[in-house]
Amino acid sequence: MKTYCEFTFEAAHSVHPYSGLHGHTFIAKLTFGGPVDEVYNWPVNLYDVENYIKELKGDHGTGLDHTNLDLKQNEIGLASLENITIYIWRKVKERFPNLEEVELKRGMTGSSEGCIYRGETLQTASLAA
Repeated sequence: MKTYCEFTFEAAHSVHPYSGLHGHTFIAKLTFGGPVDEVYNWPVNLYDVENYIKELKGDHGTGLDHTNLDLKQNEIGLASLENITIYIWRKVKERFPNLEEVELKRGMTGSSEGCIYRGETLQTASLAA
């Protein structure tokens, strides 16, 4: 059994040298699995997840929602779609260990870009001198 929860947040970021400061509506999908509750057959209580999402989003600028993600570089790194996805993974996985996947999209339906992260170890390419 898999359970998921989606949420949106509005945020600005830049990815130099490719873009200046601009904003997106981001759509995050959190997928949970693992052992299920004996009564409800859910792997996670979505009421608990929704309450945590409110905390993660924050109030206009304190969390992910309505903020400049570039200003959170100490937490996120460069505010690329991929790094934002990993940031969400780390925060949610801390609270909900049965998180299996984070999908993050930006753009309009039918014309969106996205990233899926499942906690795999990332390898960075080393540049040969």
